[in-house]
Order: sequence, then structure tokens, then C-alpha cells
Amino acid sequence: MNRLQTSLITLLALLPAQSMAQTTVTDLEDIVVTANRAPSQLARTGVSVAALSAQDLKASATVAESLSRLPGVSIAAQGSFGNPANLRVRGADGRYLAVYVDGIRVDDPTGTEVKFDFGSLMTSDVGRIELLRGSQSALWGGSAVGGVINITTRSAMEEGFHQAAEAEVGSYATARLGYGLTFKDDRIELALNASHLRTDGFSAAADGTEADGANASRLSFSARYKLSDVVTLGASAFTQKTHQEYDGYNASFTLGDLPNIRNQTEAGGRVFAEVETGTTKHTLGLTSFHSDRRPSDENGTSRFDGKRLALSYQGESEISSAFSLIYGADWTRETASYTNLPGGKANTEISGAFAQALWAPTDQIDVSATLRGDNNSIFGTFTTGRLAVAWRPSDGTTIRAALANGFRAPSLDERFGNYPSQGFVGNPALKPEESRSYELGVAQEFAGGATLSVTAFRLEVANLIAATKNFDTLENTSGVSTRQGVEIAASVPVAEATTLGLSYTYTDAMRPGSTPGSAARRLTQVPRQDIAVTLDTDVSDRLSAGVELRHLADRMDNDANTFSLVEMPDVTLLNASFGYDLTDSAEAYLRLENLTDADYELADGYGTPGRSIYVGLRAKF
Repeated sequence: MNRLQTSLITLLALLPAQSMAQTTVTDLEDIVVTANRAPSQLARTGVSVAALSAQDLKASATVAESLSRLPGVSIAAQGSFGNPANLRVRGADGRYLAVYVDGIRVDDPTGTEVKFDFGSLMTSDVGRIELLRGSQSALWGGSAVGGVINITTRSAMEEGFHQAAEAEVGSYATARLGYGLTFKDDRIELALNASHLRTDGFSAAADGTEADGANASRLSFSARYKLSDVVTLGASAFTQKTHQEYDGYNASFTLGDLPNIRNQTEAGGRVFAEVETGTTKHTLGLTSFHSDRRPSDENGTSRFDGKRLALSYQGESEISSAFSLIYGADWTRETASYTNLPGGKANTEISGAFAQALWAPTDQIDVSATLRGDNNSIFGTFTTGRLAVAWRPSDGTTIRAALANGFRAPSLDERFGNYPSQGFVGNPALKPEESRSYELGVAQEFAGGATLSVTAFRLEVANLIAATKNFDTLENTSGVSTRQGVEIAASVPVAEATTLGLSYTYTDAMRPGSTPGSAARRLTQVPRQDIAVTLDTDVSDRLSAGVELRHLADRMDNDANTFSLVEMPDVTLLNASFGYDLTDSAEAYLRLENLTDADYELADGYGTPGRSIYVGLRAKF
């Protein structure tokens, strides 16, 4: 056992003695939707779900930064805002995560790995985020192997017209603006959000000297109309345009300053109808997503055009007070168009159906069992399932366990992509990856407000798709890739207005192989040790303050130039924030990041910000 693990156990042992008496869990009874595809009490789901509210999102300008504060989540950014940022959940990278915005799946169909790039997604118009961990293909379809991220934009919460505005300026000539307008009455809910961010940034290449700036503008809209007591109609839409400068590899394949530019437009829309008949609720939905990505480098300008069209039906039937069914069917077509594909265009269709039973045999036990079948137009049929149990033996205690399997089919680019200038060509013979996930956890709230949650997890992936030794194509690796570890979250009130928080994740992420513990088997960019300690306090009725200490240790990555496996230095970051209520509806704030001006990298060869200062103003009216 190393020194860091010993310190964590000591810290947990120091939870105040008066907090050991049990009380009713309040935080664990939050309502979540993603866990069962229908509103459920968190303590009754049996799976690991974390929720971030609009208040939680205030501490960061980007969604990636907000999510990276949760246990089990890490981020590897390749430069400043706008540059790629790969999010990992329990060591599973973006290709294993299904990402939704207002019910619209937003993973890019044109990527070598179909995933969502969090590098330019702002928090300005986000009202809530739910993170569901573990293999979730049984509920959410293929690729939801590592989890699901469900993002909801800000909506009308109070009756009448309401407005909100935010302005922020700071380091690297960064400026951010946000505006929101909502309306609500007994039949109509409307929300309109607009945001813009621009920054001069810093060099994406760590050894570079030329700053890589970016700007992004985003607009989102949502509406619900209660046509009658039975029928509700709704719609949502968003669009974002991003202009970004980025570095890359020169003719000798050395990472450095380059005058590269990427312009990208993303747009999505959804229309739906909800029909309630007796004890059953029916939801019909149609969604569309379009990504137009245009990078420009020394080879000219390329265009990657991706589209996704989806139809869905879901039913929710309450059979009795102890038993209910959630079931549905969906169809999706993904299309990718770019010159690196044979004929310049390819598409995939997937159709699926699922059924989930929710059973509460006693007041203390909840069981969910899910079965799903998917048919991929290229790879045929897959069957997935999930079983989850939550047991509350006493007030304040929840014990949960979940077992699930999933699959990820190779992307169009993994199979057919052809990049002669990079010496890479896809492999049409690739097989789908298949996964199993296991977790066992306990959550406890103590008298006095202290909380503790501990979860052990394991994810196994067979037929792992990885680059060959020469990095010229991809192959299915024989054996099983594993990602396993433990997540710990604790919160302790140390004074009337002061709370100490702890978030710790240990992750052992390994490729298939015959040599246990070998460094050559380590999956890259996954820190084995990830700890965050926070202290939040209300200094006065108007002034609040927060401090965060973050430490990442035992990391491996591929060298940016030689591509050989290298050990990354440990990282320790200190951040602070202050908020001052000017009035009941206006707040001024100050955010200080990397106070010690630490020199570090999250991805080998790519730059990160130094000491940064941001000041802003929020108002509601």
C-alpha cells in the first residue's frame, strides 16, 4: 500500500465521531432520469449516477472541467479552449461514452473513433448533467460501454418571464458572455440560451511559442406545450460554430507550432410527443444531428460531414405500486461523407428494442432487469442486458450492485479510412468490441450531514481495437482489456458554514497481455491515482470562498514524437474561487486557477494553462 492510499484511509478514519449516527439520506434521493430512462430516486437505481446542477457548473467555464471533478472522470486536453479534450470515465475513453444534449446524441460520426469532443462545450447554457457509469448498452444502445453523459440545457423553472446574463473576462485575453430567457405558465415552457467565448489561448504544442486562439458561439432552444391533459408536444434545438487554431505535426512528424485552423459547425434538433393513457406514458421522438468539420493545414482544407437521424418510441407502464415496465424501440442511421472514405461516403443503420422491469419486492429492495436486442446493418445482431439491485438495510445506508454487458461496433473510419499522408489505412476486417462491467458500492449519510460513498468497479473489453505496432492500421487485440478500481467520495461539515470534500479514484487500466503489471500493458492517459480535496465556506452573508487541491499520479502516455510509452510526471494543482452577492439577484465572482503556476501536461507534448485569473458578473432579472 503506497503513501497516498494510506493517507486516504487515515482521512476517512477522521470523519467526526458525532457523525456516526445514521439519519435519512437526502442527497441520495435526488431524482435522476438516465439510470432507468425514466425519473427514479437515485438511491433506488442500483447503479452509479452523479448529477451536476447549474449551481455546480458555475465553478468552470467548460463542461469538461466540471465533469473532471467527479470521481472516476479524467480529462486529457490537447491545448487551450477549442482543442480536442478526451474525457475518460473509469479509464474508458470517449469512444465508449454515449453523449446526449437534450435527448440528441452528439457523437461525431466522422471521427476515427465515434466520440464527442468536449474541448469547446461551454457551461453557459447547461442546466444539469447526469453521468451514468458502467456498460449501459442494454438501455442506451451500442457504444455506451463506459457510460452515458446526459446534458440538459437550461429550462424554465419558475412561472412568468425570467432572464439571466453572465459576463466574464480573464487570462489569455479570454472573454465569455451568456444570456438566457425563459417563460412558463400552466401550459407552455420556453427557453432560449445564447453564449459566446473568445480567447487568444496558449500554444497547443507545449514547446511552441505561438498562441492558438479560438472563438465559439452557441444558441439553444427548448419548448414544451401541454396540448391537453393527455398530450404534450415538445421540441429542442441547438447550434454551435467554433473557429480554432491548432498545432500539429510537420513533415518530419515532430509536434510543434503550425498555422492550422479548424472551423466546425454542430447542429441538432428533436421533436417529441408524450401521450399519457391511464397508467402508461408513451413518448415518440425524432432527432437529427449534423457535424460539419473543416480543418485546414499545409495539405489544404478538408471537409468531414457527419449526420445522424434517429426515431424512437418509449413506453412507461405502472403495473402496480411495486412493479413497472419501461420498454421501447429505436432506429438510427449514421452517415459520414469525406474524401478519405472509398467513394467519399458511407453509412450504418442500427435498429433496436429493449424492455426493463423495475421491481420493489420490499420497501428496502429495488431490482431492475433490462434486456435489449440491436441489429447493425454491417455486423448483425447483438443482445445485451443489465441487472442492478439497491438495498437500503437502514435509514441513511444504500448498498448497490450492478452487472451489465455491452458492445461497440467499429466506426466507418476505423474500417475504411485512408490517409496516405499519415501512412494510415483502416481495417475492413475489424470485429466489434464486447464488454462486461461489474460494480459494488455503498453510500452512507451520517448525523451532522457527513456523507461517504465507496464503489468498486471493473470493466472488461474483449476484441479491443488498437493500433498495430507500426501505427499504420488497426487490429482486434486478442485477450481482455481491463479497467478496474475504486471510487471514494466524502463530504464533512467542519463548521456551521464550512464543508470539507474528498474525491478519490484509483484506476488500474490495462491492455490484454500475459505479463501482469507490465508498464507496456498500461492504457495511456489514465491516472492510477486521482484525488481532489475541496474546502467551501461562507465567509459572511454575502461572501463565499472555495479552495480545491487536485493531484494526479502514476500516469503513462505515448511520447508525442517517438510514440513510445513514457511515464508522465505527477501533477498537483491549486485552485480558488470567491463569490460576492452584490444584490439578491446579482453576483460578482473571482476564479483563480493553477495558483502555484505549475508546469504540467495532461497529454504528452501538449500545453496547459499557467496561473490564470478570471472575474465575472452574473445577474437574474
